[in-house]
Amino acid sequence: MLLTLSSPMLAGDYISADQAINQPAVIPAPVLSYLAQEIQSGFPECKAHAANISRAFEAKTVDLNSSVPALVVKPRSRCFCTSDGCPMWVFAAAPAPDPAVAKLIFESPMAGLLTFSDRKTRGYPDIKVSGGLLSHGYEVRYVWDGAEYQEIYNQVWVWNAERECNEAEIEALKDGKWIKTSNDCLKI
Repeated sequence: MLLTLSSPMLAGDYISADQAINQPAVIPAPVLSYLAQEIQSGFPECKAHAANISRAFEAKTVDLNSSVPALVVKPRSRCFCTSDGCPMWVFAAAPAPDPAVAKLIFESPMAGLLTFSDRKTRGYPDIKVSGGLLSHGYEVRYVWDGAEYQEIYNQVWVWNAERECNEAEIEALKDGKWIKTSNDCLKI
């Protein structure tokens, strides 16, 4: 089996880009191989971490549903991150005949916080990625489409000090079409 579920995440649990994972899971060789390729193609400035790829990342197990174990992976090193987020990946164990193979089912290029929702779509928990600083922030929601997670909602906001509120742009997938709206002033 790809993953050992020693302390799986539950719905409502989250992984923060800024906090180390308590009792991290062992990252299997297929996932380490994928991460090594990511360093080569997307993070050339972090190539020094390729020498010991298993130390550059950490992982937490999650039980997506009763039969699908998965692994959430994030960098340990800030080399891969910005001031308000890090890339995060979710790998599921591939079905028989070879459950030792990992399948990428979700990828976020930047996340301050990755949260698994109590709400499920097609038997898998929805995912929310959020982050930001005092001056700006974002929230993106994803649902399971049967093969991988797909984006259905995103909101980007910027603090307007003059009006003392967040000005937001929101896009939501409705009936197969992206609908864009703006909120002039979201009070927090």
